Amino acid sequence: MSIRDIENPYLNIEGYNCFGCSPRNDIGLKLKFKYDEEADEVFTFIRPRAEYCGYPGVLHGGIQASMLDEAAYWAVHMATGKPALTTRLDMELKRAVVLPAEVEIRAGITALKRKIARVEARILVDGELKAQAKITYYVADPEQWERIAGKIATLA
Repeated sequence: MSIRDIENPYLNIEGYNCFGCSPRNDIGLKLKFKYDEEADEVFTFIRPRAEYCGYPGVLHGGIQASMLDEAAYWAVHMATGKPALTTRLDMELKRAVVLPAEVEIRAGITALKRKIARVEARILVDGELKAQAKITYYVADPEQWERIAGKIATLA
């Protein structure tokens, strides 16, 4: 089994403050992903802070959506080496994520055609499925991304 760290190419962009993956966002998730070549998935683990709860002791559904979207984004980025924009997120919350807990987040590409990527992502705690999502992305070419974001980063 081959697992490797995913390097974040956005770290040197001035103003980069992604809620999901920037290590400099004080209130963010600070997710750092790994790639599992055998499963063809990206994954990470996090122990969510109490500030991420909706109901006391229960991880907020919107935070879970952010976690799923972030993992799915990195799956697309690993597959294409290009930036992508979320166009659709269909999420199902199956069971409450009761904190404290170590949360596992996984995502893998299910279809990639031209500029459209489809990804399935899931949240697990102790192997139990807590939430899942089907997420669609528009994969931007470098020129489009430059127009959209004014900055560009690609995987080396």
